[in-house]
Amino acid sequence: MTSWALVAVVAIVMVCLVEMVKHRHRGLGRKEKVELESRLAQLESDNQILQERVAVLERIVTDRGFDLDQQIRDLG
Repeated sequence: MTSWALVAVVAIVMVCLVEMVKHRHRGLGRKEKVELESRLAQLESDNQILQERVAVLERIVTDRGFDLDQQIRDLG
């Protein structure tokens, strides 16, 4: 009879451990999700700033005056 009781206790403890691990894993997921969303927002902001800077650089480089200035510099 004691062996069955021991098996039952071990089974109960194992089920509790599995549930604790699942609960902990779910909790970390929410925290990580918030951190990832924050990081994503920051990267999107950085990306927008970089796109604007590239657009300005493209306007400068494709400007006719820039090409003329380059040619003058190449002569000197």
